[in-house]
Amino acid sequence: MAERMLEYNTGFIDNKAIIGILRRAYNHVDKRLMDHGIRVAYIVSRMLRRMPQVSAAQTRDLCFLAAMHDVGAYKTEEIDQMVRFETEEIWEHSVYGCLFIKNFTPLFELAQAILFHHAPWSELERMEDVSRENKHAAQLIHLADRLDIWLNAEGGSYADFARIVRAERGQRFEPFFVDLLLEQEFAPFTAEEVECDPAFQQMQAEISFTGEEIRDYLKMVIYSIDFRSRHTVTHTMTTTSISNELAEYMELGAQERNNVVCGALLHDLGKIGIPVEILEFPGKLSPQAMAVMRTHVDVTEEIFGGDIPSPIREIALRHHEKLDGSGYPRGLRAQQLSLEERIVALADIVSALAGTRSYKKAFGKERICAIITGMREDGLMDPALVGCMLAHYDEIMEKTRVRCQPVLEIYQKLQADYNAIYAQYAPVRA
Repeated sequence: MAERMLEYNTGFIDNKAIIGILRRAYNHVDKRLMDHGIRVAYIVSRMLRRMPQVSAAQTRDLCFLAAMHDVGAYKTEEIDQMVRFETEEIWEHSVYGCLFIKNFTPLFELAQAILFHHAPWSELERMEDVSRENKHAAQLIHLADRLDIWLNAEGGSYADFARIVRAERGQRFEPFFVDLLLEQEFAPFTAEEVECDPAFQQMQAEISFTGEEIRDYLKMVIYSIDFRSRHTVTHTMTTTSISNELAEYMELGAQERNNVVCGALLHDLGKIGIPVEILEFPGKLSPQAMAVMRTHVDVTEEIFGGDIPSPIREIALRHHEKLDGSGYPRGLRAQQLSLEERIVALADIVSALAGTRSYKKAFGKERICAIITGMREDGLMDPALVGCMLAHYDEIMEKTRVRCQPVLEIYQKLQADYNAIYAQYAPVRA
């Protein structure tokens, strides 16, 4: 993708940190689904331990996929239906989940496993356009998913579950995985108990992520925000690109530029916890809704935990502060705000003005320049940075357009892909 032209180093994040960030982020969408995903990943991990031919890296990827298997539900209204053992409301979130995994994660080769993670084995086995690897991953997740719902959502006994899967062995469930699962005993357990399991912890830490994988997983969370609200599409990438260009024009050193880019990438992470009806509200927000919207900075800080170092942390968390102290959440003033923090604050405003929202069209150059000029005169934005933005506006925005175009094209194509896949496969369970 063209946006890879932005080079940055995420060496400050290790395996444990990225896993913690992912879990805290998705908990803010719906904790039921994230906890369910963690429990499903744990069941999958126990099954895979009995398959020595599966490598540690494959185990890690399959467990990540299992943890994220319901990501498509973040864009649908199916969540309440999905915590039941028997439900037919499975296709919308399965298709959206498949498209998300395919387009926005390092696990794109396993996207079909998410599409078919509710499909019965008797039908999945006959599908010639689905790879063996995806069929098996789908069945691993399907069996673990149903076990978790049975035990931890419906309060059923493991003995009763074993009778159900034995009766449907070869039809709903793949025989090999049924036998593999029934070699073990399971009792109800919580996601917190999973996190304390030494073998599960070792599995997560055993294979280190590469720098590229960590960047991809961070972007996965960022794309999750945009995935929920079409009006935030490319906002983070636009803000990051503008920040990078301003940092270069201001001749920041390599480390400072890297801090700016990373802080910009992470600046709106907390919006994953803001209700879609607020993100997409077609007009000016009420004081109550605006108060909720402003909590995205606090949510971002909670998602960071202790895993994002300063100054990247402060760059991300201070993008709504103003030089005169009128910003939020801390009401900081000019002397408390670094140049790096000021850069992302200005880039965020330009990005928001240049982008579409449910209540407005994209503003043109003249209007954007007039607005930020007014903010400079009112003592809200850094004068030198605004001057730089005005002087190089066309160059900055053209580079930003080129970087963001591939991502925008994916989003524009996503709905068409959804309609095509739904029409092709949903009748399987009709």
